[in-house]
Amino acid sequence: MPMERKLKFIKLKFSKIAPQDAMDLQYKLSVNSATYRVFINGYSKTGMIVFDEGKLPKEELLRMFSSHEPEITEEKEITIEELINSSMSWKNVMGEILSQ
Repeated sequence: MPMERKLKFIKLKFSKIAPQDAMDLQYKLSVNSATYRVFINGYSKTGMIVFDEGKLPKEELLRMFSSHEPEITEEKEITIEELINSSMSWKNVMGEILSQ
């Protein structure tokens, strides 16, 4: 049985980031093959990213954000299955639970 790949989930709070910078960063990360999910909001100055740390080290990711003064507010490892389940709509999740 192959070992389940672990992904890194990080929530961030930025001291300073403009909405356009947030969109640019989000796009840059979304086309990176190491990134599974990314959302950066320049208005609330928050963000989240799910990535493969084997392909994109956390230190390198934080360097990309350095000029925006990021603070990690949450960090955990998740499996691909957990990522998929968290991406499902509530209706799909409930349907899956009820069908078991």
